[in-house]
Amino acid sequence: MSFLDEVKSKRYAVIVLAVLIIGVITTTLGAATVTAYAATTDYYAVKIGDETVAVTGTQEEANAIIDGVKNHYVTEGAEVLSIKCDPVMTTEVMSVKKSDEAPTLTINLVGAIDSIITGNEETVTYTVESGDTVWDIASDSGFTVSEIQEMNEGVDLEGLYPGDTLKLSENKPLVNVTVEQKVTSEREVPFETVTKESDELYEDETKVETEGEKGSEIVTEQVVTVNGKVTSTTELSSEVTKEPVDKVVLEGTKERPAAVAQTQTAAATTGGSSSASSEPAKSYASAPSNPNGAAIASFACQFVGNPYVYGGASLTNGADCSGFVYAVYKACGISIPRVPTAAGYGISYSQAQPGDILVYPGHVSIYIGGGREVHAVNPRIGITITNVGYVGPVVGVRRIA
Repeated sequence: MSFLDEVKSKRYAVIVLAVLIIGVITTTLGAATVTAYAATTDYYAVKIGDETVAVTGTQEEANAIIDGVKNHYVTEGAEVLSIKCDPVMTTEVMSVKKSDEAPTLTINLVGAIDSIITGNEETVTYTVESGDTVWDIASDSGFTVSEIQEMNEGVDLEGLYPGDTLKLSENKPLVNVTVEQKVTSEREVPFETVTKESDELYEDETKVETEGEKGSEIVTEQVVTVNGKVTSTTELSSEVTKEPVDKVVLEGTKERPAAVAQTQTAAATTGGSSSASSEPAKSYASAPSNPNGAAIASFACQFVGNPYVYGGASLTNGADCSGFVYAVYKACGISIPRVPTAAGYGISYSQAQPGDILVYPGHVSIYIGGGREVHAVNPRIGITITNVGYVGPVVGVRRIA
């Protein structure tokens, strides 16, 4: 081998050795990198603002918790326009060294969603305001009357006065979820009550000629809720699918013979006896000529003690609940339907004033102020004054005068 060939051979050996050394170094560094990478584990924190409320092993589980909280308040079948959380819910990667203690994972995702929605229980104090009833307080707070009674042992809920306090427990969610959605639903269309005069009935008699029938319609509304409670509703469209049928009530116009009227007046005064020894009929103040609500309420109260008569509309000889309200307003020169559940215009109970009509399921009365009402209760009690809510929860208030 020549000198030149020997030099080339040695140079080749050096190059091969260098390549081998570089390969070993690269392999060693790669192994070290893999070892260093494998030395940590990633977890995923679900955060409300800056507070961590759950820790999961995957990004999918963390997202599922957030989506579960948001979708909890979405109406089934609705078109979701937007969902916002306050504080904002986010996910964050937690890289933990294997040598460090691993975080406690949230295994029950449904339980995590429920705990965020339910939040923490807090006790608040409610101060009774003028016109409040336990039914109103229960409706506004979301509790039943029985639940409020359990929270306030020993308190007479029927005898509440303005300034009294009640303890109410409520859950404060960890996050407020505002949902804007487009909801389509079927809604009842109420029927109207139409009155017609009939000369076949006496003046204090009424008769239902045609029963009313509710209709229905398909309504699409844009609804905004916060934690499931509606804050605003905008009707976008409606289509009647079934027309309502009016209820027709006949009102008598025929005068009773004088002798019969006198006999009935005496019988009502003496409890059924029409003998010559009967007590004279009770005298009543005339109806106000320019009635306001307070004057109507005062006029109505003088008929306390008179009988309840189903289908009646006589202030002296007897009336049922709607007949009493109808007769009071008629005497004051104000025409309302025989069944006045839709008369005038609606207001909230907190705005009720004397003379307003209180509407219950299947019952009506006249509000006289101070949480009291005058009404024809039933055949046993007759026309009397009670606390508002005596027959159940108030479902509406109608103002006429």
